[in-house]
Formats: sequence, C-alpha cells, structure tokens
Amino acid sequence: MRVEGDILTKRWGDVLITTIESLILMWFTYAFLYQNYLLYRWHRGLPLPSKAPFILVGVASGLVFFVFKIDKLIKSSQEGISGVADGRSGEDSCNNKT
Repeated sequence: MRVEGDILTKRWGDVLITTIESLILMWFTYAFLYQNYLLYRWHRGLPLPSKAPFILVGVASGLVFFVFKIDKLIKSSQEGISGVADGRSGEDSCNNKT
C-alpha cells in the first residue's frame, strides 16, 4: 500500500512540475515574441501595439507543451501498469542462447 502512495505522490509531483514548466514557457514565448516585434517593427512616437495576439500565441504554445507532456506521462504510467513497453518484453535479448 505504501508503494502505491509513493507512485501517486510522484505522479502528482510530475504534473505540478509540468504545469510550472508550461507556465514559464507561456511567459517566455509571449515576452520573446512581443519584445522582438517591438524591436524590429515598432518605432518611437507610435502607440504601442496590442499585446493580445502575443498573449494568445504564448498561451497556445504553453498548452501544446502541457498536453504533449501529460500525454507522455499518461502513456508511461500505463506502460508501468501493463508491464510491457511498446510491444517488447522486459527480457534482455542479448543473453538468449538460440
């Protein structure tokens, strides 16, 4: 029973880490795109452009990363349950004497 609790705690920890990583990626993507737009397209004296498109791209990139990582996490947890990873058995094939 203790092993299941440790595995569950580790998985929730992985979800928390993935969430934090995706939030950081969202912010960096937004900041990078907006700063580069201002650097190369915006000129002094003009009103600042809207941040909305850059925020949407940042959120979209963070969500794509989050979905990708959570899908990987779910697949790895299902492999642990079934005992067979991507169609191969857990045996070492180099020691077979056939």
